[in-house]
Amino acid sequence: MNSRAFAASPTMQSVLPLLGLCPILAVSDSVANALGLGIVAILAVTLSFFIASLIGKRLAGELRWVVAVLLLATAVGCATLLMDAWLHELNRALGLFLPLLIANFVVQMRADECSHHTPLRAIVLGVRTGGTIALALLALGIAREFVGRGSILHDAGLMFGGWARVLDTQLFRADMGFLLATLPPGAFISFGLLLAARNWAKARLSER
Repeated sequence: MNSRAFAASPTMQSVLPLLGLCPILAVSDSVANALGLGIVAILAVTLSFFIASLIGKRLAGELRWVVAVLLLATAVGCATLLMDAWLHELNRALGLFLPLLIANFVVQMRADECSHHTPLRAIVLGVRTGGTIALALLALGIAREFVGRGSILHDAGLMFGGWARVLDTQLFRADMGFLLATLPPGAFISFGLLLAARNWAKARLSER
């Protein structure tokens, strides 16, 4: 079974969002980290999709997936170098999770798909795919930081510079927070709760 048929199967359609976010869930322990990785995801994914749309039609089908992964790796590598130069502390905080964008199966599949699209369509798909990842990370970052530390934008200085420390909002003492929310297992628990809330809201809307 080729990659498109595999991804189009009903079972895979139901778990693709999980596969796409699992490699990067652990980094969503704070709003600053989630924002940083989300912005990189939008830029890197859009750039790789755009280039794939330009050169994909000139390649044999067997090579498109390989080229799509190489393009994504190049875009993420460039974003990592730029972040290390301009946002060094945030880059250190993200650590290994930034390169894990390359292992994102959903992004790889979409990049391969963009070889059949026009550049404009590829850019739209890139912004949509990267934006979905960014919004999911942001929602998790807000929830996990609030529950785990009792704050919002605790590490804003990592993202925006020293002046942004004034954005740190402490809603209750950090020692009253739920520690599990800030640990990697808490990411999967939070993600499960968000999915449950989404499914509940979708079911309620469908009943009307």
